[in-house]
Amino acid sequence: MKTIKYTFILILAALFFSCEDYLEKEQDFEGLDQNDVFEDVRLARNFLNGAYTNLITEVTAKSNNPDILPGMSMSGEGYPARHNNNVPQRYNSYATSDYLTLMNLNGAVGQGQTPNFVSRYYESWKGVNTVNTFLANSDKIANSDEATVNALKGEAYFLRAYFYHLMTKRHGGLIYLKENLNVNNPFNQERETYASNLANMLEDLETAITLLPVNRASEDYGRPTRGAAMALKSRITLFAASPLINTTNDNQAWIDAATAASDLINFANNNGLYTLASAPNANNIDVSHNGADLFNPEPEELEPYRSIFVGPGKSKILPPEVIFMEVNEFTAGGGGTLVPLPRTYLTVGFDIVKGNNNPMGIGALANFVEKFETKNGLAIEDDPSYNPQEPFINRDPRFYNNILFDGVPWTVTTSNPTNKTGFTDLAIINEDGNLGFDFRDPNTPTNREWQVKNKTGLKIRKWLPNGYFLTQGWKGSLDFYTNNSVFRMAEIYLNYAEAANEAYGPGGTAPGATLSALDAVNKIRNRVGMPNVNGAYSGSKDGLRDRIRNERAIELCFEGFRYDDIRRWKTAHLEENLKVEFLEMRWQGGTSSTYPTGFSFENVEQSDLKKTFTDRNYWWPIPSSEIEAVPSFKQTEGW
Repeated sequence: MKTIKYTFILILAALFFSCEDYLEKEQDFEGLDQNDVFEDVRLARNFLNGAYTNLITEVTAKSNNPDILPGMSMSGEGYPARHNNNVPQRYNSYATSDYLTLMNLNGAVGQGQTPNFVSRYYESWKGVNTVNTFLANSDKIANSDEATVNALKGEAYFLRAYFYHLMTKRHGGLIYLKENLNVNNPFNQERETYASNLANMLEDLETAITLLPVNRASEDYGRPTRGAAMALKSRITLFAASPLINTTNDNQAWIDAATAASDLINFANNNGLYTLASAPNANNIDVSHNGADLFNPEPEELEPYRSIFVGPGKSKILPPEVIFMEVNEFTAGGGGTLVPLPRTYLTVGFDIVKGNNNPMGIGALANFVEKFETKNGLAIEDDPSYNPQEPFINRDPRFYNNILFDGVPWTVTTSNPTNKTGFTDLAIINEDGNLGFDFRDPNTPTNREWQVKNKTGLKIRKWLPNGYFLTQGWKGSLDFYTNNSVFRMAEIYLNYAEAANEAYGPGGTAPGATLSALDAVNKIRNRVGMPNVNGAYSGSKDGLRDRIRNERAIELCFEGFRYDDIRRWKTAHLEENLKVEFLEMRWQGGTSSTYPTGFSFENVEQSDLKKTFTDRNYWWPIPSSEIEAVPSFKQTEGW
């Protein structure tokens, strides 16, 4: 108990403003000093574990809560579709570019839940503090072997680089602390450049790569490996090579990013690690007009790919493609184990998460869903066979893994369900003349209608298997897992494709690599049966760049990538990323040549939800309290 209390006290130490309180609490502890902790490897490991509680990745549910403003709504992938809240809490602050108000939220009374991407700033500094304390004392560990101690040090260097990446990718250069501040000395430092922080992140990662093990036992899946450090290096170098940072388009930055990704691909191949999930028959599913698989909730041919994300059974698996996964089995109220937080809360529709007051029920946006190609490998605007009045047929097979659309059977096994049909019903007016998302008990109170409505007209299927749901009091079918993958190999191939294309063109390869940029993106497409990038798109660097960006949107959708992608590409201000469109389906009285399904389909822009975005919005401010306390630290430029 003493150890637990000591560890808890240490991990609560904030960077700037809590140091004195922290020291007082440390002195008050019941006789257990710092040397007692760090001389014992078990206690030292427990201390370092505290840093993981501060790590808020793009897939993290902080304190077991869903994020009220997830990246998918900021990126234009989706919209929080509450029925009883026309503009969900905090959305307006983002949409109107009021970022400083958001950053000044810190869980203050009356401010509601602080968004994860805001909490991340505060929590990352706490994590840095814990890591630095560990590294400063790690040589005191006396009762362990060198390999174990080195692995712990490797974790610490990885975590420090990761904390700084999470902060600097949003706020720009900060101060890279390799030693914690001395509260007896004045703090008058100025913020460093992003380039300076980048050099330190990469230095930490190089150290981590030399210290971390190649593999982990199953009980340590939440701890980084050498591959995880290499994956973070790939992600960071790609960010640094992108137009947001690489304003002069220095080719060496692209070469560095291509090399970092290629190094991990070669490392994986040489060690038999991180093989892509293979579903080559996925594009053979019959999703034509009234096709046998069109309304199949989970086509068998897609299962090898789908298992990366979700599957039956409470025990999470580590798919061969996953490099590093966040382990987040939480114990819910009533003693049940709720495995799939946070993504279930964020993406499942209200007819699945029944009676719970927290879920945001993110619905996919119609204009984002247009990015899915046809199964022929063409953009929908380039394929003459595509009919916008039958938009769900013959699409990229990943469409049927990721998007839940009207008419798909979705098993309802709870008693007295709000949606009694057992089907996903997202039409405005259906065949019976009723509100399509209003198939409910007529006695349902108005204030509970949020349970069944999804405003966007498209739900997200990626994170939920058919037939699983939650009910009031945490009851329901919880026998499934959701993998919160932080790094998976598909990202690395796409990182390589993007960087190699910029550095060498579509057919060029990085030194030591065996794949060209075009080869790498085709590898991701082919594993789900999609054809190679069409020749119309692959003949030039500019043409392939567009397809690689589109491929990232599809392969990595709803995984927390796109907001940072459109920022680093400096495309967040473009109209396609500002507008919000919902899909409206209306029954036309019967089938016809114009309306093959009997419904009309229309993407309707929601002008009141449209975002504003100026040049200063590419970087986020830091909390005003930091500037007030330490004026030399300075606010982010433009704020």
